[in-house]
Amino acid sequence: PTSLFASHCHQNIDRMNNGRFPRPRAKKAKKASRTGIMVIAFVGCFLFLWVAALVYSHWKLGDIDAMDRSSHAVEKKVLDAAAGKVTGPGGNRKKSVAADADHTLVHDPSTWYGWQPHIAQHMECSWRTCFKKDHSCSTCRDQTSDMGEVPAPHPDWVPDVTMLRRMMVEGKDADGNPWPPQLGGELCEPIGNFGGPNDDNGKALEATGVVAEPMVSDSAAKGPKILCMVYTMAENHATNIRAIRETWGGGCDGFLAFSTASDPRIPAISIPHEGPEDYHNMWQKIRSMWSFVGEHYMENFDYFFIGGEDLYVIPQNLRSYLATLGDDYEETHFVGRRFKGYGRNNYFNSGGSGYALSRGTLRKFYDEGMEHPKCNPHRKTSMEDVMIAECLREAFGIGLTDTRDEKKRERFHPFAPASHYNMRPDPTDWYDRYNDEWGILYGKDCCAPDSVSYHYMKRPCTVRHIHSLLYHCHDYDGGQ
Repeated sequence: PTSLFASHCHQNIDRMNNGRFPRPRAKKAKKASRTGIMVIAFVGCFLFLWVAALVYSHWKLGDIDAMDRSSHAVEKKVLDAAAGKVTGPGGNRKKSVAADADHTLVHDPSTWYGWQPHIAQHMECSWRTCFKKDHSCSTCRDQTSDMGEVPAPHPDWVPDVTMLRRMMVEGKDADGNPWPPQLGGELCEPIGNFGGPNDDNGKALEATGVVAEPMVSDSAAKGPKILCMVYTMAENHATNIRAIRETWGGGCDGFLAFSTASDPRIPAISIPHEGPEDYHNMWQKIRSMWSFVGEHYMENFDYFFIGGEDLYVIPQNLRSYLATLGDDYEETHFVGRRFKGYGRNNYFNSGGSGYALSRGTLRKFYDEGMEHPKCNPHRKTSMEDVMIAECLREAFGIGLTDTRDEKKRERFHPFAPASHYNMRPDPTDWYDRYNDEWGILYGKDCCAPDSVSYHYMKRPCTVRHIHSLLYHCHDYDGGQ
Protein backbone atom coordinates (compact mmCIF):
# COMPACT_ATOMS: atom_id res chain seq x y z
CA PRO A 1 0.00 0.00 0.00
CA THR A 2 2.80 2.48 0.73
CA SER A 3 4.24 1.97 -2.75
CA LEU A 4 0.85 2.81 -4.30
CA PHE A 5 0.61 5.97 -2.21
CA ALA A 6 4.14 6.98 -3.25
CA SER A 7 3.41 6.37 -6.93
CA HIS A 8 0.24 8.43 -6.74
CA CYS A 9 2.07 11.29 -5.03
CA HIS A 10 4.89 11.34 -7.60
CA GLN A 11 2.34 11.40 -10.43
CA ASN A 12 0.70 14.49 -8.95
CA ILE A 13 4.06 16.24 -8.69
CA ASP A 14 4.89 15.35 -12.30
CA ARG A 15 1.53 16.70 -13.46
CA MET A 16 2.14 19.93 -11.61
CA ASN A 17 5.58 20.28 -13.18
CA ASN A 18 4.13 19.58 -16.63
CA GLY A 19 1.48 22.26 -16.26
CA ARG A 20 -1.50 19.88 -16.13
CA PHE A 21 -2.63 21.41 -12.83
CA PRO A 22 -3.51 25.12 -12.82
CA ARG A 23 -0.89 27.25 -11.13
CA PRO A 24 -1.51 30.41 -9.14
CA ARG A 25 -1.04 33.64 -11.03
CA ALA A 26 1.91 35.73 -10.12
CA LYS A 27 3.19 38.85 -11.71
CA LYS A 28 6.59 38.54 -10.17
CA ALA A 29 9.00 35.91 -8.94
CA LYS A 30 7.36 33.09 -10.95
CA LYS A 31 10.37 30.87 -10.50
CA ALA A 32 10.40 31.31 -6.71
CA SER A 33 6.68 30.68 -6.57
CA ARG A 34 7.03 27.45 -8.56
CA THR A 35 9.78 26.30 -6.21
CA GLY A 36 7.62 27.01 -3.15
CA ILE A 37 4.73 25.06 -4.62
CA MET A 38 7.01 22.08 -5.21
CA VAL A 39 8.27 22.23 -1.60
CA ILE A 40 4.70 22.31 -0.29
CA ALA A 41 3.81 19.39 -2.55
CA PHE A 42 6.76 17.34 -1.31
CA VAL A 43 5.94 18.12 2.34
CA GLY A 44 2.32 17.21 1.74
CA CYS A 45 3.27 13.92 0.10
CA PHE A 46 5.68 13.17 2.94
CA LEU A 47 2.93 13.70 5.50
CA PHE A 48 0.56 11.64 3.39
CA LEU A 49 3.04 8.75 3.19
CA TRP A 50 3.75 8.97 6.95
CA VAL A 51 0.05 8.75 7.82
CA ALA A 52 -0.44 5.91 5.31
CA ALA A 53 2.47 3.99 6.86
CA LEU A 54 0.97 4.38 10.34
CA VAL A 55 -2.43 3.13 9.16
CA TYR A 56 -0.85 0.19 7.37
CA SER A 57 1.31 -0.78 10.39
CA HIS A 58 -1.66 -0.69 12.78
CA TRP A 59 -3.66 -2.76 10.31
CA LYS A 60 -0.92 -5.40 10.16
CA LEU A 61 -0.40 -5.37 13.92
CA GLY A 62 -4.12 -5.94 14.34
CA ASP A 63 -3.82 -8.99 12.10
CA ILE A 64 -0.84 -10.24 14.08
CA ASP A 65 -2.67 -9.70 17.37
CA ALA A 66 -5.68 -11.59 16.07
CA MET A 67 -3.44 -14.38 14.85
CA ASP A 68 -1.71 -14.47 18.25
CA ARG A 69 -5.04 -14.77 20.08
CA SER A 70 -6.12 -17.52 17.70
CA SER A 71 -2.81 -19.36 18.20
CA HIS A 72 -3.18 -19.06 21.97
CA ALA A 73 -6.69 -20.51 21.82
CA VAL A 74 -5.42 -23.46 19.78
CA GLU A 75 -2.55 -23.99 22.22
CA LYS A 76 -4.99 -23.98 25.14
CA LYS A 77 -7.11 -26.62 23.43
CA VAL A 78 -4.05 -28.78 22.91
CA LEU A 79 -3.07 -28.42 26.57
CA ASP A 80 -6.63 -29.14 27.61
CA ALA A 81 -6.69 -32.26 25.48
CA ALA A 82 -3.42 -33.45 27.00
CA ALA A 83 -4.95 -32.96 30.43
CA GLY A 84 -8.17 -34.73 29.45
CA LYS A 85 -10.11 -31.48 29.65
CA VAL A 86 -11.69 -31.14 26.22
CA THR A 87 -15.28 -30.12 26.70
CA GLY A 88 -17.65 -32.75 25.37
CA PRO A 89 -21.09 -32.41 23.82
CA GLY A 90 -23.22 -29.90 25.64
CA GLY A 91 -20.23 -28.58 27.57
CA ASN A 92 -20.65 -25.03 26.34
CA ARG A 93 -24.07 -24.40 27.83
CA LYS A 94 -22.16 -22.07 30.13
CA LYS A 95 -18.57 -20.91 30.20
CA SER A 96 -16.34 -23.96 29.78
CA VAL A 97 -12.87 -24.60 31.16
CA ALA A 98 -11.14 -23.25 28.06
CA ALA A 99 -13.74 -20.69 26.96
CA ASP A 100 -11.74 -17.48 27.47
CA ALA A 101 -8.71 -17.34 25.18
CA ASP A 102 -7.86 -13.76 26.18
CA HIS A 103 -7.17 -14.69 29.83
CA THR A 104 -3.90 -16.58 29.57
CA LEU A 105 -3.99 -17.68 33.22
CA VAL A 106 -7.60 -18.85 33.29
CA HIS A 107 -6.60 -22.44 32.61
CA ASP A 108 -2.96 -23.37 32.29
CA PRO A 109 -2.41 -27.02 33.19
CA SER A 110 1.37 -26.73 32.91
CA THR A 111 1.87 -23.89 35.41
CA TRP A 112 1.38 -25.80 38.67
CA TYR A 113 1.81 -29.36 37.47
CA GLY A 114 4.36 -31.42 39.38
CA TRP A 115 4.61 -29.29 42.54
CA GLN A 116 5.00 -30.87 45.94
CA PRO A 117 5.88 -29.37 49.34
CA HIS A 118 9.31 -29.67 50.89
CA ILE A 119 10.15 -33.15 52.22
CA ALA A 120 13.15 -33.70 54.48
CA GLN A 121 15.54 -36.43 53.39
CA HIS A 122 15.72 -37.84 56.91
CA MET A 123 13.16 -37.92 59.73
CA GLU A 124 14.28 -36.03 62.83
CA CYS A 125 11.77 -37.99 64.91
CA SER A 126 9.80 -41.21 64.88
CA TRP A 127 6.61 -41.31 62.81
CA ARG A 128 4.90 -42.21 66.09
CA THR A 129 5.70 -38.75 67.37
CA CYS A 130 3.78 -37.29 64.46
CA PHE A 131 0.54 -38.86 65.73
CA LYS A 132 0.62 -36.60 68.79
CA LYS A 133 -1.54 -33.51 68.47
CA ASP A 134 0.99 -30.98 69.77
CA HIS A 135 4.23 -32.50 68.52
CA SER A 136 7.22 -30.28 67.73
CA CYS A 137 8.80 -32.46 65.03
CA SER A 138 9.48 -30.53 61.80
CA THR A 139 9.61 -33.57 59.49
CA CYS A 140 6.07 -34.92 59.95
CA ARG A 141 4.90 -33.37 56.67
CA ASP A 142 2.32 -31.21 58.40
CA GLN A 143 4.13 -27.89 58.79
CA THR A 144 2.78 -24.72 57.20
CA SER A 145 6.35 -23.64 56.48
CA ASP A 146 6.76 -26.65 54.14
CA MET A 147 4.19 -25.18 51.80
CA GLY A 148 6.16 -22.06 50.96
CA GLU A 149 4.62 -18.88 49.62
CA VAL A 150 1.19 -19.40 48.10
CA PRO A 151 0.98 -17.98 44.56
CA ALA A 152 -2.00 -15.84 43.69
CA PRO A 153 -3.98 -17.29 40.77
CA HIS A 154 -5.72 -15.22 38.13
CA PRO A 155 -9.16 -14.00 39.29
CA ASP A 156 -10.80 -16.08 36.55
CA TRP A 157 -8.62 -19.12 37.20
CA VAL A 158 -10.28 -22.50 36.75
CA PRO A 159 -8.22 -25.31 38.34
CA ASP A 160 -6.71 -28.12 36.33
CA VAL A 161 -8.19 -30.92 38.41
CA THR A 162 -6.26 -33.64 36.56
CA MET A 163 -2.83 -32.63 37.93
CA LEU A 164 -2.61 -35.20 40.73
CA ARG A 165 -3.83 -38.03 38.54
CA ARG A 166 -1.31 -37.29 35.83
CA MET A 167 1.46 -37.04 38.42
CA MET A 168 0.49 -40.40 39.88
CA VAL A 169 0.41 -42.08 36.49
CA GLU A 170 3.78 -40.56 35.61
CA GLY A 171 5.16 -41.44 39.05
CA LYS A 172 7.20 -38.30 39.62
CA ASP A 173 7.00 -34.61 40.36
CA ALA A 174 8.37 -31.72 38.30
CA ASP A 175 11.89 -32.32 39.66
CA GLY A 176 11.85 -36.05 39.00
CA ASN A 177 11.27 -37.03 42.63
CA PRO A 178 8.96 -40.01 43.30
CA TRP A 179 5.27 -39.21 43.38
CA PRO A 180 3.46 -39.89 45.59
CA PRO A 181 6.34 -39.31 48.04
CA GLN A 182 7.60 -42.44 49.73
CA LEU A 183 6.43 -43.38 53.21
CA GLY A 184 8.69 -44.92 55.81
CA GLY A 185 8.56 -48.58 56.80
CA GLU A 186 7.72 -47.54 60.35
CA LEU A 187 4.20 -46.71 59.18
CA CYS A 188 3.74 -50.43 58.49
CA GLU A 189 4.16 -51.21 62.18
CA PRO A 190 1.18 -51.38 64.57
CA ILE A 191 0.49 -47.75 65.51
CA GLY A 192 -2.49 -46.47 67.46
CA ASN A 193 -4.28 -43.17 67.00
CA PHE A 194 -1.89 -41.40 69.38
CA GLY A 195 1.28 -43.19 68.33
CA GLY A 196 1.02 -46.10 70.76
CA PRO A 197 1.33 -49.82 69.92
CA ASN A 198 -2.40 -50.67 69.98
CA ASP A 199 -3.36 -50.45 66.32
CA ASP A 200 -7.13 -50.95 66.31
CA ASN A 201 -7.47 -49.63 62.76
CA GLY A 202 -4.90 -52.11 61.48
CA LYS A 203 -6.65 -54.96 63.27
CA ALA A 204 -9.98 -53.91 61.78
CA LEU A 205 -8.64 -53.77 58.24
CA GLU A 206 -7.07 -57.20 58.65
CA ALA A 207 -10.17 -58.78 60.24
CA THR A 208 -12.54 -57.44 57.61
CA GLY A 209 -10.20 -58.37 54.77
CA VAL A 210 -10.25 -54.95 53.11
CA VAL A 211 -8.23 -54.93 49.90
CA ALA A 212 -7.36 -51.77 48.02
CA GLU A 213 -7.24 -52.24 44.26
CA PRO A 214 -4.21 -50.58 42.60
CA MET A 215 -4.75 -46.93 41.77
CA VAL A 216 -2.90 -47.18 38.46
CA SER A 217 -4.06 -50.14 36.38
CA ASP A 218 -5.89 -51.12 33.21
CA SER A 219 -9.18 -51.30 35.10
CA ALA A 220 -8.63 -47.80 36.45
CA ALA A 221 -8.09 -46.53 32.91
CA LYS A 222 -11.25 -48.21 31.61
CA GLY A 223 -13.71 -47.51 34.43
CA PRO A 224 -15.88 -44.44 34.99
CA LYS A 225 -14.02 -41.16 35.39
CA ILE A 226 -14.40 -39.73 38.88
CA LEU A 227 -13.91 -36.19 40.15
CA CYS A 228 -13.22 -36.20 43.90
CA MET A 229 -13.98 -33.02 45.84
CA VAL A 230 -13.33 -32.18 49.49
CA TYR A 231 -14.45 -29.16 51.47
CA THR A 232 -11.95 -27.70 53.90
CA MET A 233 -10.39 -24.58 55.44
CA ALA A 234 -7.12 -22.86 54.58
CA GLU A 235 -5.51 -23.89 57.88
CA ASN A 236 -5.87 -27.54 56.83
CA HIS A 237 -3.93 -27.21 53.57
CA ALA A 238 -0.62 -28.19 55.19
CA THR A 239 -2.13 -31.02 57.24
CA ASN A 240 -5.22 -32.94 56.12
CA ILE A 241 -5.23 -31.76 52.51
CA ARG A 242 -1.54 -32.43 52.09
CA ALA A 243 -2.02 -35.96 53.46
CA ILE A 244 -4.86 -36.59 50.98
CA ARG A 245 -2.83 -35.13 48.15
CA GLU A 246 0.11 -37.44 48.92
CA THR A 247 -1.99 -40.60 49.37
CA TRP A 248 -5.37 -41.24 47.79
CA GLY A 249 -6.09 -37.96 45.96
CA GLY A 250 -4.23 -38.99 42.80
CA GLY A 251 -6.28 -42.17 42.55
CA CYS A 252 -9.24 -40.09 41.40
CA ASP A 253 -9.33 -38.91 37.79
CA GLY A 254 -9.76 -35.39 39.09
CA PHE A 255 -9.20 -33.84 42.51
CA LEU A 256 -10.18 -30.42 43.83
CA ALA A 257 -10.34 -28.92 47.33
CA PHE A 258 -12.88 -26.18 47.99
CA SER A 259 -11.47 -23.98 50.72
CA THR A 260 -11.47 -20.56 52.34
CA ALA A 261 -8.34 -19.63 50.35
CA SER A 262 -7.10 -20.59 46.90
CA ASP A 263 -3.83 -22.42 46.30
CA PRO A 264 -3.43 -23.42 42.63
CA ARG A 265 -0.63 -25.86 43.46
CA ILE A 266 -2.90 -28.22 45.43
CA PRO A 267 -5.30 -27.34 43.67
CA ALA A 268 -7.63 -25.61 46.13
CA ILE A 269 -10.07 -22.85 45.27
CA SER A 270 -12.12 -20.39 47.27
CA ILE A 271 -15.46 -19.52 45.72
CA PRO A 272 -18.21 -17.30 47.11
CA HIS A 273 -21.43 -18.64 48.51
CA GLU A 274 -24.55 -17.20 50.07
CA GLY A 275 -24.18 -16.39 53.76
CA PRO A 276 -21.23 -16.71 56.15
CA GLU A 277 -18.36 -19.21 56.15
CA ASP A 278 -19.77 -21.25 59.02
CA TYR A 279 -20.49 -24.89 59.84
CA HIS A 280 -24.16 -24.02 60.27
CA ASN A 281 -24.20 -22.73 56.68
CA MET A 282 -22.73 -25.84 55.04
CA TRP A 283 -25.64 -26.26 52.65
CA GLN A 284 -24.85 -22.98 50.93
CA LYS A 285 -21.18 -23.90 50.63
CA ILE A 286 -22.06 -27.27 49.12
CA ARG A 287 -24.51 -25.65 46.69
CA SER A 288 -21.75 -23.33 45.45
CA MET A 289 -19.43 -26.31 44.99
CA TRP A 290 -21.97 -28.20 42.89
CA SER A 291 -22.64 -25.06 40.86
CA PHE A 292 -18.93 -24.57 40.12
CA VAL A 293 -18.42 -28.22 39.22
CA GLY A 294 -21.54 -28.27 37.06
CA GLU A 295 -20.36 -25.21 35.14
CA HIS A 296 -16.77 -26.26 34.55
CA TYR A 297 -16.42 -30.05 34.80
CA MET A 298 -19.73 -31.78 34.19
CA GLU A 299 -18.86 -33.05 30.71
CA ASN A 300 -15.38 -34.24 31.71
CA PHE A 301 -16.28 -36.84 34.34
CA ASP A 302 -18.84 -39.60 34.87
CA TYR A 303 -19.23 -39.45 38.66
CA PHE A 304 -18.68 -36.70 41.21
CA PHE A 305 -17.69 -37.70 44.76
CA ILE A 306 -17.82 -35.21 47.62
CA GLY A 307 -16.78 -35.28 51.29
CA GLY A 308 -14.78 -33.54 54.00
CA GLU A 309 -11.03 -33.29 54.54
CA ASP A 310 -11.13 -36.00 57.23
CA LEU A 311 -11.96 -38.78 54.76
CA TYR A 312 -9.88 -41.68 53.58
CA VAL A 313 -11.05 -42.97 50.18
CA ILE A 314 -9.98 -46.07 48.23
CA PRO A 315 -10.45 -44.67 44.71
CA GLN A 316 -10.23 -47.82 42.63
CA ASN A 317 -12.67 -49.63 44.93
CA LEU A 318 -15.05 -46.71 44.37
CA ARG A 319 -14.48 -46.85 40.62
CA SER A 320 -15.03 -50.62 40.46
CA TYR A 321 -18.25 -50.37 42.45
CA LEU A 322 -19.62 -47.54 40.30
CA ALA A 323 -18.84 -49.61 37.19
CA THR A 324 -21.36 -52.20 38.40
CA LEU A 325 -24.13 -49.63 38.02
CA GLY A 326 -23.74 -49.57 34.23
CA ASP A 327 -21.95 -47.42 31.71
CA ASP A 328 -24.75 -44.98 30.95
CA TYR A 329 -23.64 -42.12 33.15
CA GLU A 330 -26.61 -39.99 32.17
CA GLU A 331 -28.72 -42.29 34.32
CA THR A 332 -29.54 -40.84 37.73
CA HIS A 333 -27.51 -42.45 40.51
CA PHE A 334 -27.02 -41.12 44.04
CA VAL A 335 -24.73 -43.42 46.02
CA GLY A 336 -23.22 -43.46 49.49
CA ARG A 337 -24.09 -44.73 52.98
CA ARG A 338 -27.85 -44.71 53.45
CA PHE A 339 -29.41 -43.28 56.60
CA LYS A 340 -33.04 -42.95 57.63
CA GLY A 341 -33.18 -39.85 59.80
CA TYR A 342 -35.91 -38.69 62.12
CA GLY A 343 -39.14 -37.71 60.42
CA ARG A 344 -41.18 -39.17 57.61
CA ASN A 345 -39.34 -40.12 54.42
CA ASN A 346 -36.08 -38.57 55.66
CA TYR A 347 -33.72 -40.80 53.70
CA PHE A 348 -30.27 -39.43 52.88
CA ASN A 349 -26.66 -40.45 52.22
CA SER A 350 -24.23 -39.68 55.03
CA GLY A 351 -22.12 -36.65 54.27
CA GLY A 352 -19.43 -37.98 56.59
CA SER A 353 -18.65 -41.04 54.51
CA GLY A 354 -18.96 -39.09 51.28
CA TYR A 355 -21.42 -39.61 48.45
CA ALA A 356 -21.39 -39.55 44.66
CA LEU A 357 -23.66 -38.20 41.95
CA SER A 358 -23.68 -39.59 38.44
CA ARG A 359 -23.40 -37.09 35.61
CA GLY A 360 -27.11 -37.46 34.93
CA THR A 361 -27.96 -36.61 38.55
CA LEU A 362 -25.61 -33.64 38.60
CA ARG A 363 -27.09 -32.40 35.34
CA LYS A 364 -30.60 -32.34 36.78
CA PHE A 365 -29.47 -30.61 39.94
CA TYR A 366 -27.33 -28.07 38.09
CA ASP A 367 -29.81 -27.31 35.31
CA GLU A 368 -33.02 -27.29 37.33
CA GLY A 369 -32.36 -27.82 41.03
CA MET A 370 -30.11 -24.93 42.04
CA GLU A 371 -33.06 -22.57 42.43
CA HIS A 372 -35.87 -25.11 42.65
CA PRO A 373 -38.20 -24.29 45.58
CA LYS A 374 -38.08 -27.92 46.75
CA CYS A 375 -34.29 -27.70 46.94
CA ASN A 376 -34.19 -25.05 49.69
CA PRO A 377 -31.95 -22.69 47.70
CA HIS A 378 -31.59 -20.10 50.48
CA ARG A 379 -31.76 -22.21 53.61
CA LYS A 380 -28.99 -21.89 56.21
CA THR A 381 -28.24 -25.30 57.78
CA SER A 382 -25.38 -27.67 58.52
CA MET A 383 -27.38 -30.64 57.21
CA GLU A 384 -26.12 -30.48 53.63
CA ASP A 385 -26.47 -34.24 53.19
CA VAL A 386 -30.13 -34.11 54.20
CA MET A 387 -30.73 -31.12 51.91
CA ILE A 388 -29.24 -32.65 48.75
CA ALA A 389 -31.15 -35.89 49.33
CA GLU A 390 -34.42 -34.01 49.86
CA CYS A 391 -33.83 -31.96 46.72
CA LEU A 392 -33.11 -34.97 44.50
CA ARG A 393 -36.02 -36.94 45.95
CA GLU A 394 -38.71 -34.26 46.00
CA ALA A 395 -37.78 -32.37 42.84
CA PHE A 396 -36.63 -35.22 40.58
CA GLY A 397 -37.73 -38.49 42.17
CA ILE A 398 -34.11 -39.69 42.62
CA GLY A 399 -33.76 -42.03 45.58
CA LEU A 400 -30.86 -43.75 47.30
CA THR A 401 -28.91 -46.78 46.11
CA ASP A 402 -28.26 -49.75 48.36
CA THR A 403 -24.46 -49.87 48.18
CA ARG A 404 -23.92 -52.97 50.32
CA ASP A 405 -22.29 -56.09 48.88
CA GLU A 406 -24.03 -59.44 48.38
CA LYS A 407 -23.49 -60.31 52.08
CA LYS A 408 -25.05 -57.02 53.24
CA ARG A 409 -21.70 -55.57 54.29
CA GLU A 410 -21.37 -51.81 53.93
CA ARG A 411 -18.92 -50.09 51.58
CA PHE A 412 -19.20 -46.45 52.71
CA HIS A 413 -18.33 -45.88 56.37
CA PRO A 414 -19.14 -42.80 58.51
CA PHE A 415 -16.49 -43.78 61.08
CA ALA A 416 -12.91 -45.10 61.17
CA PRO A 417 -12.27 -48.83 60.56
CA ALA A 418 -11.78 -49.58 64.28
CA SER A 419 -15.01 -47.83 65.26
CA HIS A 420 -17.06 -50.02 62.92
CA TYR A 421 -15.21 -53.22 63.82
CA ASN A 422 -15.55 -52.69 67.58
CA MET A 423 -19.11 -51.36 67.50
CA ARG A 424 -21.83 -53.14 69.48
CA PRO A 425 -25.62 -52.79 69.31
CA ASP A 426 -27.12 -49.86 71.20
CA PRO A 427 -30.84 -49.26 70.51
CA THR A 428 -30.65 -45.84 72.17
CA ASP A 429 -27.89 -44.55 69.90
CA TRP A 430 -28.70 -42.38 66.88
CA TYR A 431 -26.57 -44.55 64.62
CA ASP A 432 -28.57 -47.68 65.38
CA ARG A 433 -31.80 -45.77 64.83
CA TYR A 434 -30.63 -44.34 61.52
CA ASN A 435 -29.91 -47.90 60.33
CA ASP A 436 -32.89 -49.62 61.95
CA GLU A 437 -34.70 -50.24 58.65
CA TRP A 438 -31.93 -52.42 57.13
CA GLY A 439 -29.82 -53.27 60.17
CA ILE A 440 -26.13 -53.17 61.05
CA LEU A 441 -23.61 -55.98 60.84
CA TYR A 442 -20.88 -56.08 63.47
CA GLY A 443 -17.36 -57.38 63.91
CA LYS A 444 -15.68 -58.77 60.81
CA ASP A 445 -18.92 -58.37 58.84
CA CYS A 446 -19.13 -54.63 59.43
CA CYS A 447 -17.23 -53.70 56.33
CA ALA A 448 -17.05 -55.08 52.80
CA PRO A 449 -13.64 -56.25 51.52
CA ASP A 450 -14.01 -53.70 48.72
CA SER A 451 -14.86 -50.85 51.08
CA VAL A 452 -14.73 -47.37 49.60
CA SER A 453 -14.37 -44.77 52.35
CA TYR A 454 -13.78 -44.13 56.05
CA HIS A 455 -14.59 -40.99 58.01
CA TYR A 456 -13.05 -39.22 61.04
CA MET A 457 -9.45 -39.51 59.86
CA LYS A 458 -8.56 -36.38 61.80
CA ARG A 459 -4.80 -36.89 61.99
CA PRO A 460 -2.77 -36.71 58.77
CA CYS A 461 -0.55 -39.50 60.09
CA THR A 462 -3.57 -41.78 60.44
CA VAL A 463 -4.27 -41.27 56.74
CA ARG A 464 -0.66 -42.11 55.88
CA HIS A 465 -0.70 -45.15 58.17
CA ILE A 466 -3.92 -46.55 56.68
CA HIS A 467 -2.55 -45.87 53.21
CA SER A 468 0.66 -47.73 54.02
CA LEU A 469 -1.23 -50.73 55.38
CA LEU A 470 -3.40 -50.96 52.28
CA TYR A 471 -0.82 -50.28 49.58
CA HIS A 472 2.77 -50.60 50.79
CA CYS A 473 3.07 -53.23 53.52
CA HIS A 474 3.34 -56.98 52.97
CA ASP A 475 1.29 -57.59 56.11
CA TYR A 476 -0.11 -55.76 59.10
CA ASP A 477 2.63 -56.76 61.52
CA GLY A 478 5.45 -54.65 60.10
CA GLY A 479 7.91 -54.76 57.27
CA GLN A 480 7.50 -53.32 53.82
